[in-house]
Amino acid sequence: MGAIQTAEVAVMAAIPIVLTYRVPQGLRVPVGSRVVVPVRKTVKVGIAVSVETGQDDVPGLRPIERVLDAEPLIPRDLLDLLLWVSRYYHTPAGATLALAFPPYLRQARPASPVHELRIVRTGTGRGVMGPKQHEILQGIPKEGISRADLQKRFPGCSSSVKALIRRGFLEQRPIAASGSPLDMPESSIIHTPEQAEAIQRITDAMDKGEFRSFLLHGVTGSGKTEVYLACATKALSLGRSVLYLVPEIALTPQTISMIRARIPIEVAVFHSGLSPAVRTREFIKTSRSSVGFVLGTRSAIFSPLANLGLIVVDEEHDHSYKQEDGVPYNARDLSLLRAKNSRAVVVLGSATPSMETFIRSSGKDSRVITMTARTGNAGLPLIEIIDMRGVRGAVSEQLGQAVQETLDKGEQALLFINRRGYSPAMVCPGCGLTLKCTQCDRSLTYHRMKGSSICHYCGYSLKLPEICPKCGCIDMKPLGIGTEHVVHKIGALFPHARILRMDSDEITTTNKLTSALEAIRSRQTDIIVGTQMIAKGHDFPHLTLVGVMHAEQLMFMPDFRAGERTFQQVVQVAGRAGRRRADTRVLIQSLIPDHPLIRSIAGYDYEGMIRAEKEVRRISGFPPFTYMARCVFSSTSLELVTRTITETAGRLKPRDVNLLGPAPAPISLLRGSHRWHMILTSRSRDRLHAALDRLERIQVPSGVRVKIDVDPYTML
Repeated sequence: MGAIQTAEVAVMAAIPIVLTYRVPQGLRVPVGSRVVVPVRKTVKVGIAVSVETGQDDVPGLRPIERVLDAEPLIPRDLLDLLLWVSRYYHTPAGATLALAFPPYLRQARPASPVHELRIVRTGTGRGVMGPKQHEILQGIPKEGISRADLQKRFPGCSSSVKALIRRGFLEQRPIAASGSPLDMPESSIIHTPEQAEAIQRITDAMDKGEFRSFLLHGVTGSGKTEVYLACATKALSLGRSVLYLVPEIALTPQTISMIRARIPIEVAVFHSGLSPAVRTREFIKTSRSSVGFVLGTRSAIFSPLANLGLIVVDEEHDHSYKQEDGVPYNARDLSLLRAKNSRAVVVLGSATPSMETFIRSSGKDSRVITMTARTGNAGLPLIEIIDMRGVRGAVSEQLGQAVQETLDKGEQALLFINRRGYSPAMVCPGCGLTLKCTQCDRSLTYHRMKGSSICHYCGYSLKLPEICPKCGCIDMKPLGIGTEHVVHKIGALFPHARILRMDSDEITTTNKLTSALEAIRSRQTDIIVGTQMIAKGHDFPHLTLVGVMHAEQLMFMPDFRAGERTFQQVVQVAGRAGRRRADTRVLIQSLIPDHPLIRSIAGYDYEGMIRAEKEVRRISGFPPFTYMARCVFSSTSLELVTRTITETAGRLKPRDVNLLGPAPAPISLLRGSHRWHMILTSRSRDRLHAALDRLERIQVPSGVRVKIDVDPYTML
């Protein structure tokens, strides 16, 4: 037999291994292309991850049926990144590669080329325009607009646009592709000395064409976004592409607006809220190098951008960059690896950086860029601590008075409580019974407007009983407060105030969020009551008072990052106030006002918080001083899952790896499944992964599910 070609194919299905196929003679299979292959009695779409030429045929080796892409849809550096993700996070290669492709392209469908054109005004043209045509012409910005965006702005405008093109008022021009330097306009913005220094350090690294990472540690309102945009302009002028990550979908509209106001280039958007058709269009545009700028949430780290020059990770500390379900990757960490593979520069920005990033960026070759001053004349708002010991009610006298003064001045107030619903629990005062979910080991949250108690994990709902089901007491009491409770109390105190509630119960769609943010910015609301939804990156120009309620509630979660997260969350929400003025206040209500962490928050003492947290983690052997993995075993049978994880832990016997547990998970029952976990830590990354490799080879009963989470971010 003569030499044959074989291809390793990662099938985009629930198949744990890469499969080998024979390449039929004369068939070209580019590495990274989609292929159709037989799997058992059906056919599936997979990605060719390698192609090799051997000497002998292998009996029984099935052939690739067809190749869907003449050229790969993803660049080689992205393919390498995805394969690394599969190995590092111990997930099937096919499931991991599927992260990069929209659902349409995970099927055996062609990826039709997309030729994007920009519609621009000519300044000439002849003939009379109708009102609709005149409106369209005036609505096109100087730099032009893509056909897709023009359709969004003026639905059903195709015939009018064609008429304007025919008569010379408009013309179509190709959108500049990444890879060719763009003639970027000079910016008229005057940078602060700190901004200028940050831009200089980052762009100097970009000029060298080498991988570098920087931590941009700037207080809220210091102008980090302007640094990002100036550096993006530089990257594009060098013919390199830009990837800009934000933690939440809600931040994409305002970020898009800022980008388009500065940079005349097509921007592709990647996030989970897009329709399959739009996701496919954005993917193909990017893959075909029609755009050189991608904005998105964590999944955008897998966008098919070629020739990367700059990656921005805004609010890099945010937990939203870590995916918990499916493939449990962290987009912040992957940004460093992707930039390294592309010889690009990474800028990680935050007012409250994660400890991992801060420690990694500090040291002899410091890559920390500090910005301590807000732009303009505004300083950081004064933080006052209110002692709530012995205080009845959700709103202290001091906070109530501050809200009244704010309303009297015609300004806005924000009240932050990171719990939705009316109350986190309903309790019987007679026997102490707490209403709990039947499928989860969690108390039911009382929602007053719905008249029900609801599980926020599985959705189980229970109408509030008239009497206690255990002792017959007729007076079940709410315990604790949530956003509904605060709105109720504030509404009674300030009956004429316009109150806006912002939590995931009230804001259920992107459109509702956009409307809510617009209502705040246009001063159609006086008091905002919300959860962490409002703590991330938003700019509210008329907000001069922030009240934080139950600031300590995160501190005692069963998580070694609890202190760090509390600091980040409260300081971030405090930063929403007074970005353009000095007369602003932040009031923090706390039952433990003298706790060192609360005092660190009041003084914006980030480094003090870091010193305290470092010492605790060093002694405890937790990251960033060790590498960590969490292994969760779950089953509908408590006896089966307990026995399985105990036996597995006994067989594992890892070298130079500390094993904590097995023990019930903090949420020991979730959606009807009993959960146990064990935690592995090691000072050697290789030793940790060797232990996980052994764990994967241990067979467990079919009724038990095992989830491995490398570098876990939540411990529940």
